[in-house]
Amino acid sequence: MKIKEIKRKENSYFIYEVTFTPNWLEKLLGVEEKTKEYKDRDATYTFGGGNVYIDKSGKELGNGNWIGEAIDRFRRSW
Repeated sequence: MKIKEIKRKENSYFIYEVTFTPNWLEKLLGVEEKTKEYKDRDATYTFGGGNVYIDKSGKELGNGNWIGEAIDRFRRSW
């Protein structure tokens, strides 16, 4: 899976909607495009930087997670 689009959820400052699209092999296997939501905890990691994000089930993305880094790049872009 790769990230197709990141956008901030309407009427919410801390929730981001991330759309994942399958690569060519996953398309052959029948995997469909999906959207997941991640919430910014308004905290940063002490070592490595980056913000702390959690998913809908309450699991925290680890330090240096590729999804968290992509959301950080989206927030910094102009």
